[in-house]
Amino acid sequence: MIAEGQPDQARSRLERALQIDAEHPQALTGMGLVAESQGDAQAAHGYHQRAAQADPDSGAILNNWGRSLCRAGEEDDALAVFAEAAQVDGYDAAEVPLTNAARCALDAGREDAAARRADAAVEAAPEFAPARVVRGELRYRQGALEAAADDLARARDSGGAGARGLYWSARVAAARDRPEEAAAFAQRLAERFPGSEWSERLHADEVGP
Repeated sequence: MIAEGQPDQARSRLERALQIDAEHPQALTGMGLVAESQGDAQAAHGYHQRAAQADPDSGAILNNWGRSLCRAGEEDDALAVFAEAAQVDGYDAAEVPLTNAARCALDAGREDAAARRADAAVEAAPEFAPARVVRGELRYRQGALEAAADDLARARDSGGAGARGLYWSARVAAARDRPEEAAAFAQRLAERFPGSEWSERLHADEVGP
């Protein structure tokens, strides 16, 4: 229901679950996601922390706790939690916390740490678009434009590049002196994600039409 844009209905059901079991880990993490969708970072942080304490062996729950820690500026703790999540036995989506760890490290300006985790995420799931996008952005920042273009092309081919992937595709094309290609990506971004922060950001960067 959260993904369907019905956070209030989701909250009602989750609250009923917590009335039965106040430390139900899935209900707690669900409440954290609802709070995120409503812009209440403080409440989300508390719910994700309680969920991780209630079920420290859930990769998905630890991943959400890591995201919350990163948003709170606690990068070291976040990276440690993401590493735990990726190593949980039986968790078959290690690429997700590895990608989030790469993004967290990159946003904190820690490129070496971001590179290690982005490489690990791509190795775990070569066609996982978010991992390709974050590594493409990292490679752009490092001046490795051909490698960045390859990662972003793989992300687009998988169908999961999203607005962020199209933004960096345009930036990389512009940096490679391919204005027509950059304009095409900018146009796709504007058409598929009108009014998005990435479309506005690209316009401010004066890339594309």
